[in-house]
Amino acid sequence: MKERNRVTSVRFIDIGVVTVAAFGLLIAGCTQGVRKPQPAVSAKKTALTGIATCDSYLDSYVACHRAAGTYPENTLQTHYQAMRDTLLQEAGDPGVRPYLANRCLVLTQQLQASLQGRACTPPSTTSR
Repeated sequence: MKERNRVTSVRFIDIGVVTVAAFGLLIAGCTQGVRKPQPAVSAKKTALTGIATCDSYLDSYVACHRAAGTYPENTLQTHYQAMRDTLLQEAGDPGVRPYLANRCLVLTQQLQASLQGRACTPPSTTSR
């Protein structure tokens, strides 16, 4: 009789372990949720620091530095990425953020000076 009870209790334990494991997997799967697709990021707005002067500077960075000839073409994207990462990091730092608008304004002024009156966008290739 004891052997029969023991076998029955072992079966219940095995079923319990399997049930708990299955329930755990079910719950883990449910916590993932459905992810909505992210809206496409337009080429015009690549980074949002939340600071208008910095966002404007980043939006025109590649075109204006290309027009100014600040960096060789093959390194321009690397310089842009470094500046973007730095500004995004600093925008998230409450100790630096209050000073960032002024910094981006100075960066924009320096870039404009290096352009020496040239436009940031290439001239239109379409004729009228």
